[in-house]
Amino acid sequence: MANAYACTSTVGGGLRQGDNAAMGSTAIHRVIFVCRQNSRRSQMAHGLLEARESSGLEVFSAGLDGAGGLAEEAITVMEEQGIDLLGQSSNSLREYLPELFSAVIVLCGCLPELPPAWQQRPLVEDWDIPDPTAGDLDSHRRARDLITGRIDVLLQQLTG
Repeated sequence: MANAYACTSTVGGGLRQGDNAAMGSTAIHRVIFVCRQNSRRSQMAHGLLEARESSGLEVFSAGLDGAGGLAEEAITVMEEQGIDLLGQSSNSLREYLPELFSAVIVLCGCLPELPPAWQQRPLVEDWDIPDPTAGDLDSHRRARDLITGRIDVLLQQLTG
């Protein structure tokens, strides 16, 4: 990405309505992963990117249709990679302010349904990762592995 921001923040934190945080002179890459319920794909993407602490990014995830809670299968397949999702929460996209994010990654093929303000962020992508089937660990592993490959490309785009 040609005009990548300087990544100077630590991973994590929360940027929700009512917060005073803003993208000031030291622009920070705040990345949000979005899927339908914020229970599987976006949670796995969140965990995978956040595990790369040296990236200097703030990572979030949310559900377009609301918060559906963390799926046990997502927790299990991420534990297989040494990543703990239990500290994450399931959130609705409505809880966040789009202007505070430099990257929006949609994982469910629902980019056209994203509110316009979210579609106007500096980096917006729809990875269209197939929805893992409830109760099927193999479909969750496939989704996790597809997301892992995309995370590496995303990091390159953001950090240059």
